[in-house]
Amino acid sequence: MMVFEMGEFTSQNYMYIFIVCVCLFVLFLSSFQKKRRLVLGLVERGILGFVTIIGLDQLFSYLALDLFVGVNVWTLLTSTILGIPGVCMLFCMQLF
Repeated sequence: MMVFEMGEFTSQNYMYIFIVCVCLFVLFLSSFQKKRRLVLGLVERGILGFVTIIGLDQLFSYLALDLFVGVNVWTLLTSTILGIPGVCMLFCMQLF
C-alpha cells in the first residue's frame, strides 16, 4: 500500500473524484426535480385559484348575488395551499 503525500494525485484518484462528483450531481438533479415539481404544482394551484376567484366574483356579480371574495395575499395563499376546496371555503365563509 502506498502512502500519498498531500498534493500528490494519480489518475486513479482523479477517477474516484470524478465518480463521486457525478454521483453528487445526479443526487442534486433528482432532488431538484422533486422540488421543481412541487413548486410548479403550487404555482399552478395559485393561478387556478386566482382565475377561479375572479371568475366566480364576476359570475356572482352578474347574478346579483352578494358574494364577493377579493383577491389579496391571503386569498391567494389559501387557494395555493388548499386548491379549489380552499376557494370554495372562501366563498362559503362569505355566506355567513
